[in-house]
Amino acid sequence: MAATTSGDFHEMFAAPLPIGVIARLMGITGDLGHFKKLSDALMEEGMNNADSDGAGFRRVLAELNSYWAEQLAPRRALLSEVDDPNPSHLGAELPDDIMSRLLLFRNDDGEALSEFEINNTLMNMLLAGNETTTSLLTNLVWRLLEDRSRWETVQDDRSLLPNAIEESLRFDAPVLGMFRTSLTETELGGVGIPAKTKIMATYGSANRDPEKFSEPDEFRLDRPRGEVLQHMAFGRGPHACPGAPLTRLEVTIAMNGLLDRFPDLRLDGFSERITPFNFWGRRYLPLAW
Repeated sequence: MAATTSGDFHEMFAAPLPIGVIARLMGITGDLGHFKKLSDALMEEGMNNADSDGAGFRRVLAELNSYWAEQLAPRRALLSEVDDPNPSHLGAELPDDIMSRLLLFRNDDGEALSEFEINNTLMNMLLAGNETTTSLLTNLVWRLLEDRSRWETVQDDRSLLPNAIEESLRFDAPVLGMFRTSLTETELGGVGIPAKTKIMATYGSANRDPEKFSEPDEFRLDRPRGEVLQHMAFGRGPHACPGAPLTRLEVTIAMNGLLDRFPDLRLDGFSERITPFNFWGRRYLPLAW
């Protein structure tokens, strides 16, 4: 961004940063552009083409599984030369990253993860570890610049940044909802729900609940901490997002860098939202600085 004076914030900053971070944590080597394309294709086929016969999704999934096999192969070769694979080999025989840890993991019965379990874990980390953080960055910058006094306020008082991040998560949750399946016939809010029915738990609606949030349709930097932290952007209970601390840290560092390096950041045209129906973010956010 520093080499020019304007551009698409999504393309130049919000998309490359999270994919680079998650790739480093996972231990991905090689072309990150290809890694990102696989992530985008999986999202496109899994969300935007959900009404299709699934052939596109299966094709992308097969390509992704081949990619995991290529990335894991050097680690498997190293492990084949070790008599007793265990975490003590991390940082020595094996690089200390998520892929190595998945290969070394053993359950209480001493069983390793299956290829399916490893691939599925890596796929979930790929999707959850970059797309949602990208959306959080675009949503937050968009709202702060929509009324530029917000940007200036946070710039002058960085103690407000944590609240700005949480308010963005509440006001513009990157994931609007997730599907669950009812196990038995039940009733919720006076509506009958048959057994084995798909239900969309809508976080975006819960985050605007007037019984939980004062002025729920207002973006407020001064929203009380105890109130704003009731948002559902990261889920709750057994379905709480395990990557929430990483996301908060990543966005805090990124935003402090933007506030320092680009004090004159401003909107430079109309933005466009991303296309998956249950995701919320900017796929195009033109800015000038």
